[in-house]
Amino acid sequence: MSPAAIIQNIPVKTKFGIFWLQFSEKGLCSVLFPGASRLRIPGLRACLSLPRPGVRGVLKKFKDYFYSSGESFRELGIDLSACTVFQRRVFSALRKVPAGDTVTYGELAIRAGYPGASRAVGSAMKMNRLPVVIPCHRVLPASGGLGEYSAGKQWKELLLAHEGVKTR
Repeated sequence: MSPAAIIQNIPVKTKFGIFWLQFSEKGLCSVLFPGASRLRIPGLRACLSLPRPGVRGVLKKFKDYFYSSGESFRELGIDLSACTVFQRRVFSALRKVPAGDTVTYGELAIRAGYPGASRAVGSAMKMNRLPVVIPCHRVLPASGGLGEYSAGKQWKELLLAHEGVKTR
């Protein structure tokens, strides 16, 4: 499946730097960490126009998350049109894990209805275009430690600490 064309490309200043939120007609479709290249996303058309209706609420929730630790993104309209059915089920189960909690890849596989698919869950986490909103930083290996993170382990550690999770 190909991603929907990005029609809004909006910077959001947080205490951790400037994130870029990208929107398609269907909703939020990509979150880029500070320093990430906006040009690496297929279908990107640079748009810095005024936010469309509904986008302001997403921007507020995103800022609220970084200035407190309990914000939930469960009700946000997101665009998962580029995802497989498996990824959607995994992401849906992950969005139910509250800030401050963690889950292992195996536990998430069970919650999504795919017991024994922990490696496939790890692959889905690598494909997550909506980090923070689909909180893949909350997924940890059963063996302990932080595991990998597409934006880098330092971001995973920072996000978990922000939510009050003790690491190490």
